[in-house]
Amino acid sequence: MRIGDSGEDSDPWADEEHAKMQTNWFLLACLVLCFSSAEAIKSFQRPPHTDFQIGPDNVTQHAGYIAVNGTLGYKTNIFYWMFESRNDPSTDPVVIWFTGGPGCSSEIALFYENGPYSINKDLGLKINPYSWNSFATIIYVDQPVGTGFSYGEGLLDIDINEDQVARDMYEFLQNLFEKYPQYSKLPFYVTGESYAGHYIPAVSYKIYQENEKGQNPKINLKGLAIGNGWVDPYAQYPAYRDFADSRGSLNTTTRILADIALAACQGLIDTGVWPAAFVECSYYMEGMLGAIAYQEGFYPNVYNVDEVCQYPPLCYDFSLVDKFLAQPKIQEVLSVTGRSWSECSQVVHTEMLGDWMTNLDVHIPELLKAGMEVLVYSGELDFICNWIGGNYWTSNLEWAHKAEFNEQKLEEWKVNGKVAGWAKNYDNFTFLKVAKAGHMVPLDQPENALAMLKVFLSGGKW
Repeated sequence: MRIGDSGEDSDPWADEEHAKMQTNWFLLACLVLCFSSAEAIKSFQRPPHTDFQIGPDNVTQHAGYIAVNGTLGYKTNIFYWMFESRNDPSTDPVVIWFTGGPGCSSEIALFYENGPYSINKDLGLKINPYSWNSFATIIYVDQPVGTGFSYGEGLLDIDINEDQVARDMYEFLQNLFEKYPQYSKLPFYVTGESYAGHYIPAVSYKIYQENEKGQNPKINLKGLAIGNGWVDPYAQYPAYRDFADSRGSLNTTTRILADIALAACQGLIDTGVWPAAFVECSYYMEGMLGAIAYQEGFYPNVYNVDEVCQYPPLCYDFSLVDKFLAQPKIQEVLSVTGRSWSECSQVVHTEMLGDWMTNLDVHIPELLKAGMEVLVYSGELDFICNWIGGNYWTSNLEWAHKAEFNEQKLEEWKVNGKVAGWAKNYDNFTFLKVAKAGHMVPLDQPENALAMLKVFLSGGKW
């Protein structure tokens, strides 16, 4: 969620005033970095963990805070909510989930995508038969610090790059498995979507590095899955033009203008002028979205272009999660009493701006060489991290079997006899285009997303 979110009508190509607005927004963001948030400045207190059962799913749950050393050495508090496998938690793998943003809470995925429950209007909970804890223990984590229920002592505790994210998450996992040793030796997988395309390679590589050093307890890392991920910006930005073109939204003139804007965007990325790149690339991206809107006759949901964006900027109504998590009894059980929760943190989003244009596919070749299963999946209707961009960066990836991987064709992948997508696989690397799904694949295609997870965890064939 959140990457480049937009929900306002616009011209296919913005004028000079639009560029000024982008620049002013960026300057405002820079000013935000200079000031502390009153909400973030709180005295450190480590609340207790709790083991409990919320809702009708008859599985053990754990939730609370794990304390880690923040950027300045102060303790920061990472919130997690864990659901044991419905099958056999003593042998089933453990899956950690990161929602993107950056700065969006994983409780969005818990209640709207692949968690055990959805929320009714009366705030009761309904079983999700396609939850990913059907055959895995799943951990939802609010990170970086400042996301969701997670908090630190001040603004400077918020991570600003993937080295810091990886450091915090590795310490989080070490402390988590120390508290719950029954899960520590089980197969472990890192998953998520959107800006987690940055988090997942960084965290996975950190785990791999520490395992190679002999760090204990060793985390039994087996693989990683990136859903509609923002991984390699330089490779993915051309996909906005090509996605718009594939929908018949560009003519000769707009295609030329797109090429000019794209060249400026990529040139700034290539030279490392990332603040300017962010502005220029946003201008180009919004132009492509505007072209689609002009052609379709409505302003599309950037996460599913076949839908109208009804609730900008995120396009979806997540208010039931706000209401559910604000209940005093729920907060007490989760050990978050008195903490406020929001879908996405603008403060975290702003702090991570300098991380936006970094390329995180650089860690994946070594993980593939080490035998990790790597799945990259993309819903075909997403615009913001679209499948064309996913196909580009996976095809460009410099790994031992690049040539063999690129010789493969996208082949039909079926679930219960029906086409659910198209997969390309070689050895332990898979790219999957998911049919009739947008940015949040488990939301749009819950049954097929669970089937996808099953193949991935079993190392099966597509």
